[in-house]
Amino acid sequence: MLRRIPPVILIVIVLAIYGFLITLINDPVSTIIISGLSVVLFLVVRNYLQTGSFFSQGASKPRQPKVKVKPKPSIARQAVKKQSTTPRKDHPFRVIEGSKGKQKEKQDEKSQNNISH
Repeated sequence: MLRRIPPVILIVIVLAIYGFLITLINDPVSTIIISGLSVVLFLVVRNYLQTGSFFSQGASKPRQPKVKVKPKPSIARQAVKKQSTTPRKDHPFRVIEGSKGKQKEKQDEKSQNNISH
């Protein structure tokens, strides 16, 4: 399906074509030279972005395609993984229960007991 081109962009394209034709009629040699250099620059930049070099080196060195090898997970790591029996819900904030606060409370109680005696 062809999408409808917005009228503003269509006007800009028409004005660009009109300007190019007027310049081509007034000074055809320099317009053709500038257009040719623009095409060459476009092709060089596109080739550099695709291959990483300005000029293709296909004639001097045949390139061999790189073979992608997936790294195999280690056996020890596979043994450690286990399936959970109950599926967990994804919560952005999960509370991990521990004795971190309980130890501080016990120490506070002991220090208060020592001071009172």
